[in-house]
Amino acid sequence: MKRACLILLPAVVLACAGLTGCNDESKPAFTRINVTPGCGVVPLLVEGYAVVSGGDEGGSPTGGNNNLDITWSFGDGHTANTSIAYNRYTDPGDYLVTVRAEDPSGNTTTITYPVRALADSLVIEAFSNFPGGIVTTADTIRFDCLASSCDIDPDTYVPDDPATAIDEEMSGDYVKLSFKWDMDYGFLDEGDPFNPDDDEWFQYVYSTKNPVFSFPEAGEYDVVLAMTYPAWAVTRRDTLHFVVSEAP
Repeated sequence: MKRACLILLPAVVLACAGLTGCNDESKPAFTRINVTPGCGVVPLLVEGYAVVSGGDEGGSPTGGNNNLDITWSFGDGHTANTSIAYNRYTDPGDYLVTVRAEDPSGNTTTITYPVRALADSLVIEAFSNFPGGIVTTADTIRFDCLASSCDIDPDTYVPDDPATAIDEEMSGDYVKLSFKWDMDYGFLDEGDPFNPDDDEWFQYVYSTKNPVFSFPEAGEYDVVLAMTYPAWAVTRRDTLHFVVSEAP
């Protein structure tokens, strides 16, 4: 969204021993397949390279692999018929690349490989236990967030207390990130109401992944999450709007 940059992942090398049909020379079998990068930001250009052996090597080749026909399906409607193929993903999403080899006798073998195309180098989402944002001053709001990138799996975080999902210590890929939740609420040291033109006010800001907060006063507030990936010097923000009324 904000900038496009490719995140290169190592090529995946699959040994023949792990593929069905390797021991039967009457059928074609993949001995190696590379799809790089396996993840990146759209527009994402990937290169696929397949090596196949075995099967009936007679006939006229289109793939250059022992007279075997190599067909690529990139999961976005695009296809190719060659040993080395290229595709450009323009829409974010998870795609399954399917490679099929067929010999002149009709023997086939197929293998798949996942590719992830991201809208941004760091995709984040902030949310709470009040998705509509309508609360009272008596409500306890539990905030949380998700992050996704080529080397951050959003599902690797496991809280110490699953019942409350509150955890001061990060886990999984979230240890790579830093968090700043600005609750859009503050007060002066003397306890006076919040005054944005005064330099001596205290603002509620949290640096945990999932803080808990209650608004002391009625009003409308925009809670802003700023998530930073220091290794890339990338910061992304998400905002939650709350309408707070006095508790009955």
